[in-house]
Amino acid sequence: MKRSAHASPGQYALFDELAPLRRESASEDMPETALELISVIGLQATIDLVAAFQGDDVKIPSKVDGKSRIWAALAEAVGHEAAAKLVERYQDTMLYVPTCANALRKARNTEIIRALDAAEPFDSVRRRYKLTRRHLYRIAKLPL
Repeated sequence: MKRSAHASPGQYALFDELAPLRRESASEDMPETALELISVIGLQATIDLVAAFQGDDVKIPSKVDGKSRIWAALAEAVGHEAAAKLVERYQDTMLYVPTCANALRKARNTEIIRALDAAEPFDSVRRRYKLTRRHLYRIAKLPL
């Protein structure tokens, strides 16, 4: 996707950050909580939930209604249908929304190793991922 000249620099940052979660291979690195959420509300709604509430405990309302603030936040983040499924499954409980940091880190490291294997210049990879030389060397030594 090409950015337009007038788009703000951070506009696509969240999309870029969570894009690796959309790959099927990422599911093996996802925490159990995320896998359970995927089975309840689906992959895209889970990614949207992680984007909105990453690392937070969310109080799931006891019923589906448009009056509570948390219902409005859930419905805005994942849509009414997925929010209703969350209420049906987890009503009146605190739900921890995982950060999926390990899955995102592993996907990033795999992309880095593939870029280096494809003979992409070391410094351009380092700048793209905003890493130090030492850290990039450590990643390059990891098995793919």
